[in-house]
Parts: sequence; structure tokens; C-alpha cells
Amino acid sequence: MMHMQRKFNLTGALVLTLFVLSLVFYFASKTYVSSMNLSLSVQESELTSEIAQKEQTVEELQNEVNTLQEKGRLLGMLDNEVSDNENNIYVIND
Repeated sequence: MMHMQRKFNLTGALVLTLFVLSLVFYFASKTYVSSMNLSLSVQESELTSEIAQKEQTVEELQNEVNTLQEKGRLLGMLDNEVSDNENNIYVIND
């Protein structure tokens, strides 16, 4: 009878130890995943902001290219009668 009780206590202690280790692992994993989620959320915000800035820069550059293309077309239609210097001052050639 004594031998059976000792085996039961050993099994119960083993089960309890396994349960406690499982709880520790669960809370450690949960904390780690939460911190990674927060870190990735911050990184996502930074990347979203950077993408928005780059899209705005691309839009500004596209507008500048369009303006320069229009200027080039206009000067091309005037058959070199008008030229501009480094200060963007237009001079009508006689």
C-alpha cells in the first residue's frame, strides 16, 4: 500500500511540474508575441509614413517633368525665336 501511494505522489508531482512549466512557457510566449506585435506595428507606421513621403516626392517630380515638357514643346513651336538663360529669363531673338 505504501509503495502505491509513493508512486502516485511521484506521478502527481511530475504532472504538476509539467503543468507549471506549460504555464511559464505560455506566458513567456504570449509576452514575446505581444512585444513583437508592438514592434512590427511601429515599424509598419514608419514604413507607411515613408511610403507616403516618397509618393508625394514622385508626384512633385512628375509635375515638374510635365512642366518642363510643356516648356520644351512651347519653345519648340517658336522655332528658336525665343531662348532662355540660366535665370529662366526668356529672350526674343530678332
